Amino acid sequence: MKQWALGLLLSTVVLSASAQSADEQLLAAQMAYQQGNAQLSQAESRLTQATEAKKQADARLQEAQAAAERSNTELTAATAADATAKQTMDQLSSDLRTAWQRKDAQ
Repeated sequence: MKQWALGLLLSTVVLSASAQSADEQLLAAQMAYQQGNAQLSQAESRLTQATEAKKQADARLQEAQAAAERSNTELTAATAADATAKQTMDQLSSDLRTAWQRKDAQ
C-alpha cells in the first residue's frame, strides 16, 4: 500500500474521531481497516505475481544463455570444420591440376 494512502486513511480516522460518537468512530475505524486490508491483499497478490513472473523470466534467461553457449560452441566447431574442408579442397584442387598437367604433358 502506498504511504500516502495509509496516511490518508489514518488522518480520516483521526479527523472522524473528534466529530463522532464512539460507535461512529468504531464503524469508521472498521471501514478504514477493511479498506486497508483490501489494499494490503491486492499488494500481496501483486507481489506474488511479480515474484513468479521474475522467476519465470530468470529461468527463460538461463535457458537462452545456455542456448547461446551451445550455439557458440557449434559455431566454433563449424568454423573449424569449414577451414579444414577448404584446406583439403585446396590440396585436392592442386593435386588435380598437377595430374592434368602430367596427362597433358604426355
